[in-house]
Amino acid sequence: MRSRFIFLLAFLPLCVSCLKEDNSYKTPQAAITSFTIGYYNVRVHDINWYRRDTLVNIREGGVMYPMTIDQVNNRIYNIDSLAYGSDISGVTTSVYGLGTIGYSYDDDPGITYLWNSADSIDFTRKLTFSVVSTDGSYTRKYQVEVNVRKVFPDSLLWEGPDTAGFPVLSGISPVIRDDTVFCFGLDTTGVPAVSFRPVSGGAWNGAHALSGLAADGWQHRVTVCGNKFYSVSGGTLYGSSDGLEWNSVRTGIKSVIVSCDDYGVLWAVSGDSNIVRSQDMEEWTTVQRVPEHFPDSAASLFSYPLSTNTMLSRSVLAGPADDTLYSSVWTMLSGDTVWTEIDAPARIDLRLPVGRGLSFLRYDDALFCVGQGLDGFRQSNDNGVTWYKCDSYAEDYSSWNKYMQLPSYLKGDDVVYAAVTDRKGYIWIMTENGQVWHGAINRLIKK
Repeated sequence: MRSRFIFLLAFLPLCVSCLKEDNSYKTPQAAITSFTIGYYNVRVHDINWYRRDTLVNIREGGVMYPMTIDQVNNRIYNIDSLAYGSDISGVTTSVYGLGTIGYSYDDDPGITYLWNSADSIDFTRKLTFSVVSTDGSYTRKYQVEVNVRKVFPDSLLWEGPDTAGFPVLSGISPVIRDDTVFCFGLDTTGVPAVSFRPVSGGAWNGAHALSGLAADGWQHRVTVCGNKFYSVSGGTLYGSSDGLEWNSVRTGIKSVIVSCDDYGVLWAVSGDSNIVRSQDMEEWTTVQRVPEHFPDSAASLFSYPLSTNTMLSRSVLAGPADDTLYSSVWTMLSGDTVWTEIDAPARIDLRLPVGRGLSFLRYDDALFCVGQGLDGFRQSNDNGVTWYKCDSYAEDYSSWNKYMQLPSYLKGDDVVYAAVTDRKGYIWIMTENGQVWHGAINRLIKK
């Protein structure tokens, strides 16, 4: 029950901390020494009996979110924010200290309430807690703030479009190296070029022409292996240490398989239709003959450690094959000797469609694919066997991230783009018309 009061001498003998039962004891000290909020409701999304998205209330206790008391700056706040959806409009508190404790709302400073543990306090409003010493000589005020996450932790927030310094490039191929994002392509004059910027911030630096890599025969696909860039042009594999100066590495290479992660192995298709690989670009191992349906011209590869054994890795490769409407998906374990095609699921809507410039992303412990024509992210939780469209799939709510959605501008068939991820948890998307978007699931952002 709230009680309005005025700090008069009649109330000064009160001492919330009860350090002494003798009410005649008086001290010039005033401080709050402990502050805890009580129980509150958290509104969360769930799937009801009818498989529909619904809101439910979950009861949580503030003891899980300790309040920090800054005695120097007279602030009380929680470092770890309460969950998104927390209702703090009526919350009880447990407060201990030296002196008589009261509180007031900053938007109504004329009324001060004597604190009571049964009070239902509205922490959506700015609050000031006041403590008056028992001898009446000193008043101390604390600004109290209960922080709540303003963004749902699973939501994907995008920033963009960013156009400052980013050039118009066709046939774009973005990669990440050493916390720098690079985007290769042909500039407006038809010359192979690259633009780059630090992941942590800064401006794009326009288009820099590539030296030693001609546009004639270039496949517009760049990958990173062993901290170097590699690409194929006119049947020759080229390499570069800085992305600007390119040199011939090996002839007789038809195409390079673009990797979305650097495991130190470069995969390629040779001119005599063999799948080959190398770690040092000098010794090449023939793995197998190019099988039927193998996407040897525009394949995207992603490798990642197994959750059950981090000493082993799985590679998933996909791309168009035989002019079909759906991609051919292949897999290989690090201990295998050949690539194996994954059987396409019987349900057509679970197959991976063919898209221009498919990009694989290993994100939030799942495999995602995105590209022009897919109209959104496709997610696979079974190593590339089945692919679900994230923003429309409602079954098995806990397994599929329906919040993985593209900016509306990128949905459709008229925007050509490619995507990569960085070590900070961000997804970068570059478009051929000179725009850059980057975003991340809130809980995955690394500082």
